[in-house]
Amino acid sequence: MSNKLFRSLLALVFASGCTSLHADSNTSATLASDKRLIVGIWAMQALNEGQTTVAEFKPDGQLLMHAFDCVKSTRAPTNVVAYSVSDDGQVINMILPTKTIELKVLTFSPQAMQFTSRTDGMEIRYDLEKVDKVDAVCDRYPQLKAEQARMTPYKASDFIADPTIPAHPDMDRYVGKWSSSNFVMYEIARDVNGGFYLTTPRDKNWHYLYNDVHWVGNALHFQLYTYSDHEEAFRLPKHKLLIPTSLEPMLDGRMREDFILNGDPYMSFLKRMK
Repeated sequence: MSNKLFRSLLALVFASGCTSLHADSNTSATLASDKRLIVGIWAMQALNEGQTTVAEFKPDGQLLMHAFDCVKSTRAPTNVVAYSVSDDGQVINMILPTKTIELKVLTFSPQAMQFTSRTDGMEIRYDLEKVDKVDAVCDRYPQLKAEQARMTPYKASDFIADPTIPAHPDMDRYVGKWSSSNFVMYEIARDVNGGFYLTTPRDKNWHYLYNDVHWVGNALHFQLYTYSDHEEAFRLPKHKLLIPTSLEPMLDGRMREDFILNGDPYMSFLKRMK
């Protein structure tokens, strides 16, 4: 089984998007003392782009992986591999036909476990919880309805665009194309009536819309909304994504960008393109 298939079957969740586990942080000794504690049905704590995987550890050393697309209500064929647990309980070995993949145990309890794997140079974290049934796994995700609604074509009522920028002194500091790594992130342009508005050049895959444009001092605040027309991109986090953002000019001529993504604040500096 390839690394790509392995990632797909386990519905990988990166650490930045995982929910914290309520498990003892030093419990690998428990698994070491009784490896049978791994036996059972374990589901991913959160959906990953509408998908999830259930790992079913059997007493005979077989690991059955059941992959679900909860948004489309479909299920992939079950994949079966072998597994073993190291004597110290700190590693779960996935035994594939051509190699063994080591899953490093971070936390373990009879109800929850967390482990990491290095795949294609990336350290990936998995959060799983013990469940009773395989077939009803999609019912346990409260975010499923929101994901089902998100993975649909954009409608005008989803986000009412209004990119108009209210009047503000010294607009020359703001006007222009602002870029990161030579990619235009924002353009502040003048309209035919002498006013100003926000825009971003559309690329072949994504649209960029703006509203709630207002000033807080010299910082221009707004909501950025991104979406795609291509159904294959509906799963991506960027489809129907709302990003609260602000832009503020710096004394050195750069533009400071602040934005909130998945509840976390980020900051970068943009350059005006000549």
